[in-house]
Amino acid sequence: MNFQDLQPPILELAAPHTWHRVQRSRARSGSVRIKGYVLAPTGGLTGRFDLADEPIAYVADSAETALYESVFRREVRSCHWDRLTERSLLTFETRANLRLVDLRGLEERYPVLQSMRYETSQAFAHDCRAQGLHGILYASAQHPHHGCVCLFKAGIEHSKKLGSWPLVEPGTDHLLKSVVNAARGSQVPLIQG
Repeated sequence: MNFQDLQPPILELAAPHTWHRVQRSRARSGSVRIKGYVLAPTGGLTGRFDLADEPIAYVADSAETALYESVFRREVRSCHWDRLTERSLLTFETRANLRLVDLRGLEERYPVLQSMRYETSQAFAHDCRAQGLHGILYASAQHPHHGCVCLFKAGIEHSKKLGSWPLVEPGTDHLLKSVVNAARGSQVPLIQG
């Protein structure tokens, strides 16, 4: 599957638009830091639309969707408390229009778009970037009727961090409200200690 065969629609998303992301509060060795994002090292190819030669940022249309995509995934049986204390919820806003490939609705015809066969979707992402696009808009596989975006570096450059909130209030056991909602909705048990 490539860009020419699929002929996906291109969406121009007007600025400003708000996106949410869960990420480590502190960067690890090798992490890529750019415009408030703490991203996985370039070339790891562990995500659906990762590129071998450039950092990718995955964002979601709501705080809960970001949590379902990153922490409370359907295949997860439990979530250890330490995982929550190491992460924050961030909000970003686009400062310029984004040109995105819109894959929403194409999953029925091409289930590979939500499969674990990442080589196919990564090759597609490479084609999209070669078209000069800012990223890929796709349906959340974890939170029905919600959307996510894979931002290429050009798309990341068009965004600005608005705020950051730890998932667990430091020095307490108080969870961010969106964490409580996502844990309740997913029924993923939280394990302390």
